[in-house]
Amino acid sequence: MKLLSLLAAASLAFVAPAWTATAAPNAAAASDRIVLPTEVAPERYEIRIAPDAERLVFRGQARIALVVKRPTDRIVLNTADLAIQSASLSDGAAPPRVVFDQEQQTAAFVFPEKLAPGRYTLDVAYTGKIYQQASGLFALDSGTGAGRTRGLFTQFENSDARRFAPLWDEPGIKAVFALTVEAPAGQMAISNMPVARERPLADGRTAVTFADTPKMSSYLLFLALGDFERIHRQVGGVDIGVVARRGQAEKGRFALDAAADLLGYYNDYFGVPFPLPKLDMVAGPGESQFFGAMENWGAIFAFDRDLLLEPASTPAERQRVYTVTAHEMAHQWFGDLVTMAWWDDLWLNEGFASWMETKAADRFHPEWKMSLQAMASREQAMRIDAGAGSHPVITPIRDVFAASNAFDAITYQKGEAVVRMLERYVGEDAFRAGIRSYMTRYAYGNTTTDQLWAELERVSPRPVTQVAHDFTLQSGVPMIRAEPAAAGLRLTQSRFASGHLQAKGSWLTPVRVAAPGQPDNWTGLVSRTRPQTAPAAAGAAPIVNAGQGGYFRTRYAPELWTRITPRFAQLEPADQLGLLYDARALGETGLAPIGDFLALARTAADVDEPVVLSAVATQLSTLGRAYPQDGGEAYRAYARARLAPILARIGWDPRPGEADNVPGLRDDLIRGLGELDDAGVRAEARRRFEASLSAPDSLSGALEATIQSVAARQADAAVWDELHDLARKEEVTRDRSRLYRLLGAAKDPALADRALALALSGEPPPTTAPSIIESVSVLFPDKAFDFALAHRAQVEALLEPTSRAIFFTKLARGSRDAAMLKKLDALAATLPASSRGGARKAAAEIRHRREFEKRLIEADRWLAAHPG
Repeated sequence: MKLLSLLAAASLAFVAPAWTATAAPNAAAASDRIVLPTEVAPERYEIRIAPDAERLVFRGQARIALVVKRPTDRIVLNTADLAIQSASLSDGAAPPRVVFDQEQQTAAFVFPEKLAPGRYTLDVAYTGKIYQQASGLFALDSGTGAGRTRGLFTQFENSDARRFAPLWDEPGIKAVFALTVEAPAGQMAISNMPVARERPLADGRTAVTFADTPKMSSYLLFLALGDFERIHRQVGGVDIGVVARRGQAEKGRFALDAAADLLGYYNDYFGVPFPLPKLDMVAGPGESQFFGAMENWGAIFAFDRDLLLEPASTPAERQRVYTVTAHEMAHQWFGDLVTMAWWDDLWLNEGFASWMETKAADRFHPEWKMSLQAMASREQAMRIDAGAGSHPVITPIRDVFAASNAFDAITYQKGEAVVRMLERYVGEDAFRAGIRSYMTRYAYGNTTTDQLWAELERVSPRPVTQVAHDFTLQSGVPMIRAEPAAAGLRLTQSRFASGHLQAKGSWLTPVRVAAPGQPDNWTGLVSRTRPQTAPAAAGAAPIVNAGQGGYFRTRYAPELWTRITPRFAQLEPADQLGLLYDARALGETGLAPIGDFLALARTAADVDEPVVLSAVATQLSTLGRAYPQDGGEAYRAYARARLAPILARIGWDPRPGEADNVPGLRDDLIRGLGELDDAGVRAEARRRFEASLSAPDSLSGALEATIQSVAARQADAAVWDELHDLARKEEVTRDRSRLYRLLGAAKDPALADRALALALSGEPPPTTAPSIIESVSVLFPDKAFDFALAHRAQVEALLEPTSRAIFFTKLARGSRDAAMLKKLDALAATLPASSRGGARKAAAEIRHRREFEKRLIEADRWLAAHPG
């Protein structure tokens, strides 16, 4: 699954310098988990679905071939929002009594006598609900008025297959699925496997039966039904296709071509050919607050923005479609072919798919420099991992309701960074050999992380398990302190923490040290109890974490820092980014002067690499948000002075032949300068926006979204009304959603109130309405949080069940008000204990923001001492 919106806000957050316990067990003991009884297991499901898309209901029949392993009087399955009509067992026994547990989402089929061990078939007839959020079987509408069309799709991760059929909804319980859907005339049905047969029904519909799947987990089952079209091509015996609403499929040509290249690459890398006869990528309109795409085996689902490209697409949009495609295709092996045994090891899916999406993009599109761009994701993870709400990469999950908390930057981005570090430490060839062995050994099965480490250990020239355990079984970020010594460079380790905290934890950390322009480098392992001395010439300016492949912060002694920073422009871009990110983080937590970051940003603004300059722009604009609204003018003037010359250099309008990452830099600069109160940028954005109202073709692509964003932030009532009118008239679903979100971005509190009211008015699409509230929370977190809680039932009705708790706590994360801490406590008290992690994260960020605001006087003093 590719997370989008939940992680976007995290990159802007300030993270509290407080820590929880450093270690965690490898996994929650099976006896501690709330799971289904193990006396019975499924072998094969035959599921038949008859949907009524207009009434948002469906009828279902499930015929389940199962094995009773030990005598029992009941068969317990997962169900949610299903009404059981009848149930019977193949041995002719009396119909079972059905006992529901709404809290645990189970149905127990209880028999008068115990069932003897053996094979049985359980037949269940039931009815269910079609949702309007991406959960279970759900409906997405496109178009408006008489032109409206409705498609049906499914989304089951992590625990919503139970909303589609009564079944064992746990990743470690695999079975074969045979699916039949009663499709209206003229509609196309898509599932994991190709269509096996079609049979006309008396009412004009068609019973479409798909071929049996391989053994797989329930959350990977998929169905889509609607007025679709499909483009496709054969690649190595696999039929690869893109499925979209009629008239839209050709917009998936870029994704189709990407998938064709990726399939051969992945077949070779993993050493196991893709085992299904076809691989579809299915596009749906709308959005989710939780995810952007899902790796259903043989039938990837993605929202339009992650799969389809408009004719005037931008490089950033192409990069997004490519990396989403690469991510979800990597899951076809990591997650689908070999699946984690339980949600503790979710990172086996997500961390590896995130790593592979970058690796694949670097191979086929080196001009995008995705490894450099991925450093922003590592930074996102580090900032969260330093806070009180963090968790280990491998984190104990007691029940499926807690699993939704694991879909975050720690699982994805820290997981990706740890994989990249281990690959560099072990060596690319040995690492790939271990992955291939793992895939071959555990194909169609379930694993824990230690089984992967064992395969890597067999082929690695270096010990793997201890290093891997240190970074996956405890939360937190190591910090390597570098100091000059008589024999070179003294390296010691502590935990990234504020100056007044003594935080425990030790990581056996792979470290590489290299000096610019010198061919020799040093590599070794550093931990709290294992300091090292790396050779370095007298007066050298060596870079610790050279190439930035490691997952740690570096804190240089002042003597070393003063040697390194004058040579910033000569460093490799990855090391430039590493210095920038570390300097800001150390400055925020009081471990280094904030002036170190400000001085470095002044130097960094003169480099040429667009990815580095984008980081300068986003770091400066983000740091500006730490100031209260009535302060920070000196800082904003400093930041404008850094960024305005870069924008003048690259210009407002795209130029022929400019590098692919320049449009993204232009977007970051214009948005950042607008946020930093640059009068010229605001005026030019307003002028271009007003001109576009009478000449829509005057804006296109990324510049259109950028200009509208700046205009929305500074909107008065007239501009807000103009944007609202654009949103109502927009026919492209993706752009309509974006425009509605912009209505929540205005700095005017009265317009924020209007946006909140609009969100619940019924006008915006159901999947877009929560995003408006989320947009308001960027500038008005307290207002958005209070509004959402005051209308909690209405808001929850617009959210997928698994993301409800996360959504509310995310709204609060930007607050500076101590009263919000009590509000979060009150909210957490209404949530199951396993769903309170988001509230802890939000509270930690609020506390840090309040503390850092007090230290901003240090930045003001530096600015006063260093004018210009």
